Amino acid sequence: MISARIAFNVHSPINYPLHNPQLQIFPPPFFRFAPAKPFPDRLRGIQILFCAENQFDSPCGDDSSNRKIAAPPGCNSVKAATWVGVATLTSKILGLLREVTMASVFGVGPVVSAFKYAWVLPGFSSSLLGGVNGPIHIIMATTLSKLPKERGKKLFLHLTTIMFLIGGVAGALVYIFPELILRIYAPGLWILVEGKIIREMAMDQLKIMAPCIVLAGPVGLGFGYMSAEGNNALPSISPAFSSSLLIVGCLIHTFSRRLNAPSIGGKIVAVAVSLGLFLQWIIQATVLRTEWSSIFLDSLSNIVKSRDVCEFFSLLLPATVSSGLAQIASFTDLCFASLIPGAAAGLSYAYLMVMAPLGALSSIIVLPLVATFSKQVKTSSWDNLVDNLERALLLSMVLLLPIFSVMRILAEPIIHVLFQRFAFDSSASALVSDVFLAYSLGAPFFITKDVLVAAFYALGDGKGPFLVSAGAVALNAFLDWLSVSRFNLGAKGLALSTSFTAAASTFILFHLLKRKLPGIANYTDIFYPTTLLLFCCLISNLATSATYKLMCQLLSSSTFFSRHHLMKALVTASIAGCLGIVSFFVPVIVLHLSGFKIVRDLYKMLIQQQSLRPMAKSHTL
Repeated sequence: MISARIAFNVHSPINYPLHNPQLQIFPPPFFRFAPAKPFPDRLRGIQILFCAENQFDSPCGDDSSNRKIAAPPGCNSVKAATWVGVATLTSKILGLLREVTMASVFGVGPVVSAFKYAWVLPGFSSSLLGGVNGPIHIIMATTLSKLPKERGKKLFLHLTTIMFLIGGVAGALVYIFPELILRIYAPGLWILVEGKIIREMAMDQLKIMAPCIVLAGPVGLGFGYMSAEGNNALPSISPAFSSSLLIVGCLIHTFSRRLNAPSIGGKIVAVAVSLGLFLQWIIQATVLRTEWSSIFLDSLSNIVKSRDVCEFFSLLLPATVSSGLAQIASFTDLCFASLIPGAAAGLSYAYLMVMAPLGALSSIIVLPLVATFSKQVKTSSWDNLVDNLERALLLSMVLLLPIFSVMRILAEPIIHVLFQRFAFDSSASALVSDVFLAYSLGAPFFITKDVLVAAFYALGDGKGPFLVSAGAVALNAFLDWLSVSRFNLGAKGLALSTSFTAAASTFILFHLLKRKLPGIANYTDIFYPTTLLLFCCLISNLATSATYKLMCQLLSSSTFFSRHHLMKALVTASIAGCLGIVSFFVPVIVLHLSGFKIVRDLYKMLIQQQSLRPMAKSHTL
């Protein structure tokens, strides 16, 4: 939960960070120009509001006449934060349970594959536009915090009217032309032998989920309005509605003999998702019934001419374009995945396993850095900025590498414990395991890219990350074509393309950042810490592999574990994973005792839990 007021220099009034799969970071969508101050680089100084996650618990308004995004003081503030935390945790748990349930019921068969293709446009609308932390949610909440109550209410009504009209037109087009839409990003469904079944189910599901496109905009506005009023619990728990209904739909499909056909199962899944978003809208309409009562009463011409509406869309459109680049990359992956049986479902499950730890680490590391970097840019503390950036990169690697070193060795037992049951058989586990291994190669670059992008936007440079991301989309599409059409690598090749693209983007961003921050470490300075971390990964891999094999041999003689294979996999993976993570830090401790400075700094940062304060320069990353 992070709320911070940030002041820094920028080259242009609006710079938005790029959407990434690990973490949605939206820099302040609403800007208020501060009084002119003498900056050495003669750039404009502006004050912006940054709100991370979906929390708006701290007072962020500029004066008492404006509404503030705040929680009640004292005990009420703690209670509000507790409810938001519980709601967020509940949504995450139900989201994981949803994926596990779908994997158990449908495996990587045609139902899940069809759903992944059908969900592209409704998912883009629901998550990016109508979801919590989406551009509409963040921009609406921060905009309302700057406006008087009546003026903000009027803006909410005008925007809701526009969103209903835009969503209605888009939803109608999707409902009328589902086949044409699927041909654009899933041409392989007209080539594969089993593609006919998948595309027919996908078209039916797309029609059923067309209302998601209609409701996405109004739902996002409603969440922004409630966040501006200090009601964050409902936006935090909202994803749980769709997850719960989807789980119920899977159970109905499983236990109902008449509804057990795959085509019926696909429709049940689509209906559950649509009902989930519709339920969110119904709850919003109930909570905001006084605000919703006067919708559509104003003429459309007056709405379009409204200054607040124009300013809102001037902020929303660039944010949506920037965030949509990640969606375009996923479109290219799905386009080539449609040529490979079961690839779409396998990619989604493997990507979920990679993003789970990355999302948590990004929330812990990247979000606080936005405020830290920006304050140091404001005060022109360039040495401190370089030191903190280098240590943040090192900290990211130290926290991430042991996790993925262990997960790479234990990929098969982890997938077995999470997914392998009923329809999700051993062949599906093998597919997801291979794809996960390919994705995990790019995991260090995913989080490193987040840190570098945070530094770019603290420096007020949005153009560089935007152009790099746009180039990455083109590179990813080219590599997808090579891996599928030329090298026949299958789903693993698509994951490798994503990892390689992330690595290339990270190196380009690092090179560009070196030109902006001359004091940042050179490539030669990175060699030593990189070698040390790779050595730690090797030790961790060996320890995890040896422990896992030993535990399998020991437990195989037990009658209890011979009968309960799932429990055996869980115990062996847990023990091997814990020892593997511990063994990662053994070289760090040993080298610390021998006096190496990089390890001594790392020891202080991890063991002594020092904050990101400037330290003496050393050969650290």
